[in-house]
Amino acid sequence: MVQHSILKKMICWLPLFACGGCSIALGQVAPAAVSGSALNAFVSFGGQKTHVINYTYNALGVDGGLYVQRSPFLGIEVRAASYPLFARYSQSPITAGYRIELPTRGLFAMAGYVGAGMSKAQDAGPHYVPTPAQWSPCWQASQGMAVNIGMWKWKVLEATFTDTYTTRRSLPAFSLTTGVVYSLSRSRR
Repeated sequence: MVQHSILKKMICWLPLFACGGCSIALGQVAPAAVSGSALNAFVSFGGQKTHVINYTYNALGVDGGLYVQRSPFLGIEVRAASYPLFARYSQSPITAGYRIELPTRGLFAMAGYVGAGMSKAQDAGPHYVPTPAQWSPCWQASQGMAVNIGMWKWKVLEATFTDTYTTRRSLPAFSLTTGVVYSLSRSRR
């Protein structure tokens, strides 16, 4: 009778232990790849293509900034850029906004950013003569991919669209950059 009762209990409890044990074992397979509240700084170099009236002009420059990523879908970023090299119409946007960073399998992470701010931009006057640079409202959207290497990340490629609203017209610009990110804090989840 006692053996029958023990066998009956094992048959009843075995599926519960199997389901419960699997969920606990699979609950944390690998550590999270997103830094918890760590302050990160980045700097990048690349080119920008600005469309003015009927023509497109190219320039080279740098961008940089700081961001805090609390979770994959919650981050804040502040960035500044300047594209003065070989520029007929230079642009220097400064924006702040919302950021996401989604870790993928392996060492890679995909990031996206949307922000707004001001840009010190030149516009085209009559006969495409550059006007003096003035502060105008702008917004940016970007997406990029990074490779995690400990405290460092290599921003393999980041594509950014910037739209600046001067008093004369909208100046859409597209830039491609590559650079590095350094985590200023060792705080990890």
